[in-house]
Amino acid sequence: MAFFLKHHFDPDFNHLDIKAKVGQGDRVDHLNRDYVHNVVAGEVLAEWIEVPEEMEGAYDPRFLFDHKTFPIGPNCLVDPTNQDRFLAGVNGYVYYDLDRKIAVKTLLNIRCDVDYATGNISFVGDIVVHGAIRSGFSVKGRNILVNGPVEGAAVEASGAMQIDAGVRGDNRAEIRANGSIKLKFCENALVSAGKNVFVQGSAMHCKIYAGNALAVGEKLIGGQVVCRRMVHVGEQLGGGLSTVTNIVLGYDPFLLHKMSEIEGRIEALQRERPRMAAQAAKKLPNADQRFKDLEHEVDLFQKQLTILSGKLAAEDVSTCAVVAPGEVRPGVEVSIGQLFHSIADFLRNVRIRCKNNQIAVESPAEPGK
Repeated sequence: MAFFLKHHFDPDFNHLDIKAKVGQGDRVDHLNRDYVHNVVAGEVLAEWIEVPEEMEGAYDPRFLFDHKTFPIGPNCLVDPTNQDRFLAGVNGYVYYDLDRKIAVKTLLNIRCDVDYATGNISFVGDIVVHGAIRSGFSVKGRNILVNGPVEGAAVEASGAMQIDAGVRGDNRAEIRANGSIKLKFCENALVSAGKNVFVQGSAMHCKIYAGNALAVGEKLIGGQVVCRRMVHVGEQLGGGLSTVTNIVLGYDPFLLHKMSEIEGRIEALQRERPRMAAQAAKKLPNADQRFKDLEHEVDLFQKQLTILSGKLAAEDVSTCAVVAPGEVRPGVEVSIGQLFHSIADFLRNVRIRCKNNQIAVESPAEPGK
């Protein structure tokens, strides 16, 4: 009697030699290549199967043994309810280590660019990308550190995120984290953080949503910023009259973002309406039903927007402020709760806050400094 170690993962997986996936119609999927084998705590990794002597030739001889001894590596354990099963002890990825032990690792190191060689990355643990994340690709994980630049890619962290070489988004990058986000710089990108956003250099023409505050070391020019509490800009806020820089404080930024997305969807459908109506009038095949479906979709989005608008309410704005110890240029628009103020002159070293139910511009920006 022999014992076969049945794996619930590919024991021969090699991340340096990933084969492209073939989908329906023999189409090759170059974006999703299963770069990593995710497992969660308690998941079965391997189990023993008894093999009669006459059947041994049907099994991979590498995993046939005379006795049961699990190759237990880090973060793995024998199932306490079934001694023939081998479990993951933590969330991570499973692999054979150099000692030929089955192990689970909680940190995924990607020692190259995220591109066609890796495909998209989705991992249940922490990720370090030692290279760049190229346009059109996505990375999802818990806490994410990117050493290289991020192009027009989607990066999403359930925890915190740090991008050491900055983001040049080409209006396609979406950088999202439930925790805080740290960036060297960001250009033409959407940045959304459940807590804080820290930009070491400049933020140019971005949409930034922060659950608490935004701090920019150098320049904040163009785009829109929605924060619950505070925006701090070190050197220059605004780019002049030709570039509008919009700042909104005192609201739930993610509720506003959701409303903005719905409004955009309604606008897109409204643009389709004349063409669909003309096709329906000409009695083209299925055009009448497509027009009815469009009208129904617009109606549903309008109802969603109405519900969200009812939930939107200004919070305590007494701690809200825009702090700019450097220069503030015309073209900056600041909303704090229901109050609005437009900057028409060049200013320096100011704090913009709510005072006596109106927006006040005070100096110095940081009293006591």
